[in-house]
Amino acid sequence: MAQFWGYDSDTRRKFSPGLWGNCPWDGIKSGVVDGIAFEDDFEGGPLVTAGAQAAYGRYHGFADTGGSTATAAEQFGAITFSSDDDNEGASIALQVACIQITKAAGDLWFEARFKTSTIADTKHGIFVGLIDAATLSATVPIAADGTLADENLVGFWRLEGDGNQMDTYYKADGITAVAVKADAVTLVADAYKRVGMRYSHEQRKLFFYDDGDALADTKTIPDATGTDFPADAILRPIFAVLNATGTTPGNSTLDWWACAQLVTP
Repeated sequence: MAQFWGYDSDTRRKFSPGLWGNCPWDGIKSGVVDGIAFEDDFEGGPLVTAGAQAAYGRYHGFADTGGSTATAAEQFGAITFSSDDDNEGASIALQVACIQITKAAGDLWFEARFKTSTIADTKHGIFVGLIDAATLSATVPIAADGTLADENLVGFWRLEGDGNQMDTYYKADGITAVAVKADAVTLVADAYKRVGMRYSHEQRKLFFYDDGDALADTKTIPDATGTDFPADAILRPIFAVLNATGTTPGNSTLDWWACAQLVTP
């Protein structure tokens, strides 16, 4: 990823330099730097079919009756999440939870590029970010009423009634979800958006990004576990949609995502 350092554009398709500029991606991949790094451009799936959570390669996938993911007819690959009735949806998450955001953990980078077909209110909710190892279902990670499920979660959430707005949120299992910033990201119908997070071990802060620009509102990671932030949870990337209507709910398309983390310093 070093080849992108020093290059800055908020319209590029791949990694945002403002987020990834200090990530030793090449060093991690070559074994020189201790950590993990992966990316997926979704050239061929996962193609999730209706039914309970199941394994699809490196992912777990879930879709309600009438729900699925399908390859999008786009250069470089993408997958579209859709379903055809109220309170139905589809989701994927990495099979193995392998990420932790805690004061003792190393730096973290996460970014995803996606779009939604509609920005009308009460069409479908979206969550993209990190979740614990919970089983994906009709109510996880988004509950039937459109709120976040009672799991460990960190990321970007469009409440089904918020139209073109996404909030940055975190939640610990059993604790009320907390908004870092309401209306943090503005969506445009059928236009791709890159959202991401970076955890700085040195600063003990989690930063949120909109098309490579760091948002002003951050989260200081607490020293103790058992707070409202899921610092004691092992997490994994997730993308999910849930319909809020049975009539033309629209869909969302995930173009790519990537994640890297260094070992504990």
